[in-house]
Amino acid sequence: MKLTPEHIDQLYKFTRTHYVEWYDLQTELVDHLANDIEDIWEKDPNLNFDQAKNMAFKKFGIFGFHDVIKDKSNAVSKRYRKLLWQIFKDYFKPPKIIITLLITIIIFSLLNLTAYKTTILITAFWIIFIIPIVFGFRYKLELNKRYKETRKKWMIDEIIKQSGLLFLISIQIPIQLLRYINPKNTLELNSIELLIASFFLSLFIIFVYILTKVIPPKLKEEMSKLYPEYKLYRKA
Repeated sequence: MKLTPEHIDQLYKFTRTHYVEWYDLQTELVDHLANDIEDIWEKDPNLNFDQAKNMAFKKFGIFGFHDVIKDKSNAVSKRYRKLLWQIFKDYFKPPKIIITLLITIIIFSLLNLTAYKTTILITAFWIIFIIPIVFGFRYKLELNKRYKETRKKWMIDEIIKQSGLLFLISIQIPIQLLRYINPKNTLELNSIELLIASFFLSLFIIFVYILTKVIPPKLKEEMSKLYPEYKLYRKA
């Protein structure tokens, strides 16, 4: 026996009722369940669809899809971090390292023109701190709009939306470092302190650019190759 389109629709509903929110993971589970159900039917064709479905589901253990969701989420997050780190490292290799050094020199030179170096630096770091928050909020609104139109969620979109948390944690490093190199919180920084602060500021400018402009399109392109429907979903 072969599964009908109606059976496939029922399997999608079945995964949703078992707390699988993301369409890409639903598709993988439906494919897995469908293959198992057809194998079960080959051995015992007298079973109805629900009986075969429940037998296939029992193979996932007492926790059902929970472990699958966890493993998939970890795998997607790991893939995202790996891609982010690889692109970020490229800015420390020729020729892109020139961009990093050029931004550092520009910031260093501009700060040398003012007497309020520390105030400007802290303000700049906080502005960069806010940008990923705004990006995450706008991305969430976009996802909500798409969900209303398509009724589908994709795990990679959730990872992109949550990626700002990584940045919000890491941005604390230069802020704390700035306090360390200038513990008295004076408005004066020597040349070495100013150069270090300028370098960190340039790093996080690049980091924000990669996080918001470079990584999302690359991941979406990969997703479109794996799931052609995702490309249509993005246009919705």
